[in-house]
Amino acid sequence: MDAFRRIQRAYGFSRKSVFIFTHGRSAVPAFKTFCSSTVQAERQAAIDSKDDPGKRLAIDEGTIRRIERLALVGFEYEQSKRVLEEAVAFAERLRTARVDETARPMHSTLENEHICLREDVPRAIDRHDVLRNAAVLEAEYLVAPLVTTILRIASPHFLNLCERIFTYGPQGKLLLRNLEEHWYTHCVTMPRYNVFPCDTIADTLQLLRSSSMDSAPFALAVIATSRSAWNEPLLPAGRVSSHKIAKVNVIVDASESKSLLQRKQRERKVWWRKLVQSPSRFVLAEAKKAKGFDVTEIEAQFPFGNITVETITHYPGMRKLFPQTENSKDNVADVHIVEHVTSLDWGCLALLCDSYMSNKSTRAYIHPKLSPYKTVFRIVKREDDADADAEDLNRFVLYLNNMLRTRGISTVLTDVEEIVEMCLIPFIVSVDGTSLKNGIVHVKNRSTTLEEAVHVTDLVQYITLRTC
Repeated sequence: MDAFRRIQRAYGFSRKSVFIFTHGRSAVPAFKTFCSSTVQAERQAAIDSKDDPGKRLAIDEGTIRRIERLALVGFEYEQSKRVLEEAVAFAERLRTARVDETARPMHSTLENEHICLREDVPRAIDRHDVLRNAAVLEAEYLVAPLVTTILRIASPHFLNLCERIFTYGPQGKLLLRNLEEHWYTHCVTMPRYNVFPCDTIADTLQLLRSSSMDSAPFALAVIATSRSAWNEPLLPAGRVSSHKIAKVNVIVDASESKSLLQRKQRERKVWWRKLVQSPSRFVLAEAKKAKGFDVTEIEAQFPFGNITVETITHYPGMRKLFPQTENSKDNVADVHIVEHVTSLDWGCLALLCDSYMSNKSTRAYIHPKLSPYKTVFRIVKREDDADADAEDLNRFVLYLNNMLRTRGISTVLTDVEEIVEMCLIPFIVSVDGTSLKNGIVHVKNRSTTLEEAVHVTDLVQYITLRTC
C-alpha cells in the first residue's frame, strides 16, 4: 500500500479512478481510469456558463422540421432536441478555436512523394442515360435498384440482363432447367385431371375433340416465349423484350370454375413458398380486371419492389379464345377456363433475389430441388496419411461420384471452397481414411449446417429424398 500511495501522489491519480486487485498477500496495482461523458459534459457546461452565462443556443421549430425532412430523423421528445442543441453548441467552439497560422496544413501523408496518376481521358456520356440508372425516387432521394446489385453478384454464373434479355450462365441454365422440370412435375404430371402438352392450343383442342378426349375437366400445357411486359417498374432502363413462360389452361365446367380458381390460387402460392428461404415474401396480390377478365398475380415482395412471377386468370367463356365449329357450339356453352401463367425467367430472378437476401447469414442458399449441383465431395486428409492412402481416397471419391450420377443426381468435382459457395451446392460429402474401412461418410447440409454420418450404401437414398 505504501508503494501505491507513492504512485498515487506522483501521477495524481484520484481515488475514484483507480481499482486495486489483490492476489494472495501482495497487492498488485492494476489501474483503470475512466472518464464519464456526463461528468465531462457538466464540466464543459460550467466552463461555458463562466464565459457567457446568459447565452444558450436555441433551435426554432422551422429548423427542426427541415432537419427531420432532410435527415430522416425524428425529434418527438424534448431530450432529442436538447441533445441536438448541445451538439451544435459543441461544434460552435471550433469557430473560436485558435489556430497557428504559421503551421502549414497537411493535405496528404504522401504529399512529399512523387505519385503517378493515370491520364484523364474524357468520355462522352449522355446525362439521361446516367439518370436512368436511378430513376426511382423516394422522399427526393435517388434509390439504387437493388435487383441490379443482386444480378451483379450472381452474374455471370447465374443470370444477367443484357440488352433487355435474360442471359444465363452455366449455373443459371441448370437453375432454369430444374425450375422448369419441377413446374412440369407439379402442373403436368401430378394433377388429377388429364394435362396434354402442346405447342398451339387451338390445334390441340380440335385434335382432342376429334378423338373424343375433351371431356372436362382437362388441361393444355404450353412452354413458350412471351413478349408481354412484366415488372416494368423494376427496370427503369426499359422493359424486358421477351421472357420464357409456362402456361396451363384448365378447361372445366362453369359450376366448378370458381372453386377451381380459388384452389389454384392457394396451390400456386404454396408451390412458390416451398421453394424459397423466406416463404412470406410470396403473396397473392389484389385481384384486378384486365381486358374484362379477373386476374390475380403472385408477387415476390422485396425492399426494391415486387416481382410478379405468375398470373392466374379466369375466363368465363371459351368461345372468345378458341375457334368453334357449328356442331360444337352447344357443347362448350357452359365451359370456363382457369389459366395460370408462370414466368420462368422472372421466377429465377425472384429465387436468386430471395437466396441472396435471406436473413440467416451473409451466405446465399437455394432450395435443393433447384440447385444446379446437389453434391460436392471433400477429402479430409490427415498429416499421418501416406500417399497410397490419398490415392485410395481419390478413387473412392470417383466411385461415389459415378454412383450418384448414374442415379440422376448432379454432382461436381472440385476442391475449391469458393466454387461451393458460388454454385450454391446444398450438400457436402466428407470422406476420410476411416471411410475406407467402415464405409461411413459425413454429409453436411449448408443451409442447416448439420452433419450426419451416412453409410455409402444409403448415400443415394439420402440425397434423393432431400433433392428430388
